[in-house]
Amino acid sequence: MSDLKNLIGDIVASPLGQVIAQVGQGVADAQEALDEASLAKVLEIYAEGDDEKLALLREIGYRPTFYTLPDTTGEVRVALRLGNGAQGAGKSVRPVSPVVKAVPARLGLNALSARMYAAPVDAGYANTYGYQADISAKLTFRIVPVPPPDGADELRQVPDLSTRTIPAARTALEALGLEAAFVDASGTAIATPDETHVVTAQSPAANAIARMEDTVTLTIAAPT
Repeated sequence: MSDLKNLIGDIVASPLGQVIAQVGQGVADAQEALDEASLAKVLEIYAEGDDEKLALLREIGYRPTFYTLPDTTGEVRVALRLGNGAQGAGKSVRPVSPVVKAVPARLGLNALSARMYAAPVDAGYANTYGYQADISAKLTFRIVPVPPPDGADELRQVPDLSTRTIPAARTALEALGLEAAFVDASGTAIATPDETHVVTAQSPAANAIARMEDTVTLTIAAPT
């Protein structure tokens, strides 16, 4: 019995488990790629830039489409055939030690006249008796558009404001729906900054992800 289990395991179990694992991982990777592409489009639209097309999309409130894999179906077909093939026709079957003996249990049948033997398969056995084992897999899936996640269109990519004047920095943030707060080099808040000063540092940093109406703290100083 152990030899038969090993045979079935070699033919079916390991590939089947591998297929299931790979399908699951593949679906997860595909969904992640779809989400990342849609999110990147959101950030592109709501990022600072002079692209007129993106500016128009931003003005009309365009929201990029997100996609999802609602269901994925995996099908593994296993076909086994054991018997006399073309190469084994007309040849006597070599004696093998019975690994499994199947005996009909229903009454009225002669238990001694019906036996089925299974033996480990090697290259010689396959060539002689036409043994074949085929495994195939089929994967079907659907990709459908879904509404963007709540808050996705509120994401903003913080622009690089270093060395900009206060009016220029404020204008860039307002265009993205972000607020500006000003501090000096020691971190003390400045309620009415000198408009001639420039930005020397910022928090969050450039290219960080913020949400609409978030505050970007700008450290300012007199230009050198």
